Amino acid sequence: MKKILFLLAAATAFSCSDKQAQQQVAVNNQPATVLQESSSSNTFDAKAIAKIQTFYSKHIFGNEFANDSVIAKYCTKSLAQELSKAYDNEYSDGGGYAVWKFRSNAQDGEDIREIEKIESLGEGKYIVHYNDMGNKGTHTITTVIQDGEIFFDKLD
Repeated sequence: MKKILFLLAAATAFSCSDKQAQQQVAVNNQPATVLQESSSSNTFDAKAIAKIQTFYSKHIFGNEFANDSVIAKYCTKSLAQELSKAYDNEYSDGGGYAVWKFRSNAQDGEDIREIEKIESLGEGKYIVHYNDMGNKGTHTITTVIQDGEIFFDKLD
């Protein structure tokens, strides 16, 4: 009887799982393995991960300034307002965005600024694992689709 219950439980566990490991994106030549539920979410995840990677490479760890048009390309209006308000709270001159919120709090350290991997958490959420001047950190970015485009909506 115990063997039958065990086999029944094992069969149920395997048949109920529709998730499978899929290679998503190589970041710094390291494959990021993510659990995905369907091919449509695979396509969305691949696009969202590529957008996050590009944003970090160019504007967070790169040398391209995140001006109004860059923020409008990547962030929803609500996230843009949040970043603008945080900038205004830090600097009295205003007119910028607190893009440092996408990084660690490091001010000094090694000359390493890179994304180590990006993982899908499902439901449009992604966790970004990075090395910021030798300080490893993570941020969760929630994405949404507006007018057929992917935008960052929340940053945790």
